[in-house]
Amino acid sequence: MSLRTWRRIAWAYHLIFAVAVIWPVQTLVNRPDPFVLGLPRQMAWATAWVLGSLVVLWRLDLARARAMRAAPPEGDG
Repeated sequence: MSLRTWRRIAWAYHLIFAVAVIWPVQTLVNRPDPFVLGLPRQMAWATAWVLGSLVVLWRLDLARARAMRAAPPEGDG
C-alpha cells in the first residue's frame, strides 16, 4: 500500500482508538471478571489498543521508508 493509504489508516485507527478508550465505550468492557492474561478486562482493552497503535505506526514507518527509497533524488541547486 502507498504511504498516503497508510497515513489514512493511521488517522482512522487513532480516532477509533480515542473513542474506544473513553466513556461511554469503555464502560462496555468494564467488568471485574474474568481476567484477560492476568489483567482486568478494562486494562486489557486499553493495552490491546496501545499495542495495535504500535503495529499501525510501525507499518506507517515502513511505508514512509519505502516511499523515501523510491523517491528520485533531488538535484544539486
